[in-house]
Amino acid sequence: MTLAATHIDLRDALAVWRRNVVVHLRLWKLNLVAPIIEPVISILGFGWGIGALVAGKVTGIPYLTFVGAGLLGVTVLMRAMFETTYAAYFRMVYQSTYDAILATPVDPESLALAEILWAITHGLFDTVIIMTVLIVFGAATSPWAILAPLPLLTGATFMAGLSLGVTAHVHDIDAFNIYMAMFFSTMYVSGAFFPLDVLPIWLQLPARILPMTESIELTRAFLTGRFLVRHAYDAAYLLISALVACEWAMRSLRRRMVA
Repeated sequence: MTLAATHIDLRDALAVWRRNVVVHLRLWKLNLVAPIIEPVISILGFGWGIGALVAGKVTGIPYLTFVGAGLLGVTVLMRAMFETTYAAYFRMVYQSTYDAILATPVDPESLALAEILWAITHGLFDTVIIMTVLIVFGAATSPWAILAPLPLLTGATFMAGLSLGVTAHVHDIDAFNIYMAMFFSTMYVSGAFFPLDVLPIWLQLPARILPMTESIELTRAFLTGRFLVRHAYDAAYLLISALVACEWAMRSLRRRMVA
C-alpha cells in the first residue's frame, strides 16, 4: 500500500499555506486578542489563585511553573484542533474553498499538508506569545525553555492531523460537539493541571497513552530542565503518533473530496 505522503507536492502545499497566511494577516489584530488574553488570565487564575492554595512544590517545581507548562501545551494543541475542525469545515463545506483549490492541479494530500502546516504555524504564533507571558511571570526557569516549542509543535502536528481526519468524516457540524467533549475531557487527565500520579492506577495508563500527555510533559521538561530517561520514549511515541495522524488525514481528505 502506497503512503499518501508520497503524493505530496511540496510547492503546491506551500502555495496553499501562503494563501492561509495572507487571509490570516488581514485579520491579525483581531486574531491576536485571544492568545494574549487567555494565557494571562489563566496564569493569574491557576498560577497565583490555585497556586496560593498549593503547599510546597508539585513534583519538585513551583506550581506556577508546573501549571504554566500545562496551560501552554493545552492552548497550543487547542489552537491546532480548532483550526482543523471548525475552520477547516467552513473552508471545506460552506465556503467551498477546498473545491476551488482542488480544481487546480493541487492534490488532496498537498491540500491536507497545507492545512496541517497552517495549524502548526498558528500554534507557533500562540507559542511565542504564551512563552513570553510565562517568562514574564517567571514560569520558565531553564535555558532549555528555548526548545520548548519542539514538543509543542509536534503535539500540534498530531492534533492537526487527527482533527483534520475527523473533519473529513464529519457531515454535520454539530457532530463536532462529541469531538470537542472528548478533547476537553481528556485535557483534564493529561497532566496539565496536576501530576498523573494522583490519578487512580486504572486511569493512569490510558492517560499516558494520550499523545497530548507526552507533549505537555516534554514541554514541562524543557521549561524546567528536569529530564528523565522516559522522556526519550515519550518523544519517539509523540513523533510516531504525529506521522500516523497526518497520514490518516491525507487519506481521509482524499476520500471525502475525490472519491
